[in-house]
Amino acid sequence: MATAAELSVAEELVPLREQANWLGWGLKELSPTTFLLGLPAKDRTWFYLHVDCDGYAVTPPAWRWCDADGVSQDMPQNTPSGTGFFHPNGVICAPWNRLAYTNLDSRGPHGDWTIGDWRSNSHTGGCKTLCAMALRLYVELNSPRYDGKRKG
Repeated sequence: MATAAELSVAEELVPLREQANWLGWGLKELSPTTFLLGLPAKDRTWFYLHVDCDGYAVTPPAWRWCDADGVSQDMPQNTPSGTGFFHPNGVICAPWNRLAYTNLDSRGPHGDWTIGDWRSNSHTGGCKTLCAMALRLYVELNSPRYDGKRKG
């Protein structure tokens, strides 16, 4: 029997798949609650994210920068640099990223956010679905806030 997270992810993967196909992104489903997403940046560099949606939608997904295979995670060479969501510690700084919460990840920049109300956090904006989150990352990678790959 499917879990609530599996049902939520299955439903939200439908529009994410359509968006990925339309924009030429890479999307590979690894399990019912985990996928690998590839997004191009404005300098034609590709960035990949291993997305763990265990516990979704009660808790937000964990968005980890990784290599193209999803194996090497949280390495500087796989992480974009810049401002805004691109936090210097390599974590996507957004309420819709589980890793942004200090109590769940020591690199998380926010001890002031409560994970249980991530959707009502004013910094979440319209990023309340997996597709909206992926689109926001794509926009950031193609904005003036993106400065290229992080150095070593």
